[in-house]
Amino acid sequence: MKPQQVEAQLVRVLTDAIGGLSDPRVPMIVTVESVSLTPDFAQARVYVSSMGEMQPLLDALHNARGHLQREVASVVKLRRTPLLDFYAADDRKW
Repeated sequence: MKPQQVEAQLVRVLTDAIGGLSDPRVPMIVTVESVSLTPDFAQARVYVSSMGEMQPLLDALHNARGHLQREVASVVKLRRTPLLDFYAADDRKW
């Protein structure tokens, strides 16, 4: 698969998975703005946005990373599931 296809698939899967989290720090509406993969697909930077404070949301997503990676692994068929890192959409780097 091409990186753009995998990134688009990750956006869809993570949007659904984050919407299903029951952590009170995760607001009702969280938007997965984009996902950037490293060339070897080992890491994925997930850029999210939401109304209100971003740090509690990023902390909650970091705590739920294992669950979210399992969700990704069950849907996106890759040799290895990328390690997810969460950032505010305002902080895009790659």
